[in-house]
Amino acid sequence: MKYIIAFFSLFNTVAILAQTPAVELIEDKQPKRWTLYAQNNTDVAHEAFLLVQGEGFRRSADRPIIKKVPPHSKVSMIVLIPLKGATPSYTKIFTFEEQLQTIRRRKGEGQKERVHLRPVNPDQLTVFIEKDCEKCDYLINYLNTNRIKYRKLDIKKNDAVFDMMWSHLKDSISGGELVKLPVLMHKKKMYFDALSMKHFIQNFDWGQIE
Repeated sequence: MKYIIAFFSLFNTVAILAQTPAVELIEDKQPKRWTLYAQNNTDVAHEAFLLVQGEGFRRSADRPIIKKVPPHSKVSMIVLIPLKGATPSYTKIFTFEEQLQTIRRRKGEGQKERVHLRPVNPDQLTVFIEKDCEKCDYLINYLNTNRIKYRKLDIKKNDAVFDMMWSHLKDSISGGELVKLPVLMHKKKMYFDALSMKHFIQNFDWGQIE
């Protein structure tokens, strides 16, 4: 009997270890601050991506964050400050480099997602946006009003768009910057850190757009 118990104990331990993700999101909720960490459980470094959308927090939660996470370490991705009297809640998109470079599966299906996107034209302005993004709407309204030609891609529409944005962003960041939507790409140059969209529009050389 004791051998059977030992076997099941070993089986459960192996099952738990097998379920441990390579990189996982750890949540630390304190009364005055919620900290989200990316924890790397592997022997190699990974780049983690986090996009949080929440309600009841002091800071804006619409900024994608990309950070490098060393082997067997934990890195703070974002700190959310709950507002007094509010009931904070959030949704998230969290993934890491290994997952970003594969085609994800649709939930509930055993087949790979098949989405074919037209490659980015370096001479065309490409704008990566998401729904309910005020800065994205502000920029798109400006482009339409001034009849500036552009290609708009929604990163939430399908995984292929997100992967495309990531593949180009990887060569433009060192790993610790905040990536703020909208993300623009023109002539292989990425623009992803505009604090003020109005200021960005006023200082960008729109004459270079064909």
